[in-house]
Amino acid sequence: MCLTRGLLVRFYGSLDFSLRFLLHFRSQSALGYPFDKVLVEEPWRTYEALVRLVGGHNAEVLLGMLYRWLNENGCSMDPETLRKYLTTREMWG
Repeated sequence: MCLTRGLLVRFYGSLDFSLRFLLHFRSQSALGYPFDKVLVEEPWRTYEALVRLVGGHNAEVLLGMLYRWLNENGCSMDPETLRKYLTTREMWG
């Protein structure tokens, strides 16, 4: 498995400051903790959290951005596998 919590955090850190701020603020408001906590502690909830924080369409846009970023950074996987990682606890061992 090339997808790790660390890669998710690196992707999050690579986003434009305004987008990170939006995700952080909405996460604090809706979930009670910062978005990066989801990435580190419960990465299988990432997609669910994104949908809750920014809506389905924007979550799909972010998923596409993550897919491209991972492929550019040496972690090649198809979009369906990526979605499984971001929605299924068992994928994380």
